[in-house]
Amino acid sequence: MSAAPGRSRSRRVRTALPVVLVAGAWLALAAWWTHGFTAFTFFSAAVTEAGPLPRPAPPFPVIDQAGRHLDLGAADGRFRLVQAMYVRCPDLCPLAMSRLQRLAARLADVPPERLMTVSVSVDHDPPDRLHTVWKAYGAPANWTFVTPAEEDGDEALRALGIGIYRRPDGLINHAVDIFVIDPAGRVVRILPADEDLAKTAAAVREVIG
Repeated sequence: MSAAPGRSRSRRVRTALPVVLVAGAWLALAAWWTHGFTAFTFFSAAVTEAGPLPRPAPPFPVIDQAGRHLDLGAADGRFRLVQAMYVRCPDLCPLAMSRLQRLAARLADVPPERLMTVSVSVDHDPPDRLHTVWKAYGAPANWTFVTPAEEDGDEALRALGIGIYRRPDGLINHAVDIFVIDPAGRVVRILPADEDLAKTAAAVREVIG
């Protein structure tokens, strides 16, 4: 004998309720992190305004964890995988950086003179703090931490295509996609941050040849 209609509906409601609650919790977290989802507008607008690929990378003077001065936008003969981060970020950055660490490990067979993974501080973390974090991640030779050398690093980041939204509570929403700059100083590809790691590593190898 089949269950009564009312009992079946009650069972479906009980089954669906946890799913609805979990989805609601994720939406609430996303809304909090993106300040009411407005940050997404900044992220997509920055990519659009930067222009189609390939395009010249903007001049972007930075200082690395060893105090050396570099220009991420220069033609320096190597590929660079550039991602934004900052040390005091409470949640998203540690996840993105852990993933970037694993990506750098997968690409460790490529000499650092040919390919460098770069984490850029959006909060002007000083070199000594970056050095401490770099060491905590194992001090990999093919991964460097940098901070903008100029006071307004946001302008260079947005020109590169990395959107930033500085929230009223002091936290910083920013895009965590990976921007690939080629040896000639051109932005040639943007790798989604949520893509499968093996697929991302394969895409990098395809770009560098």
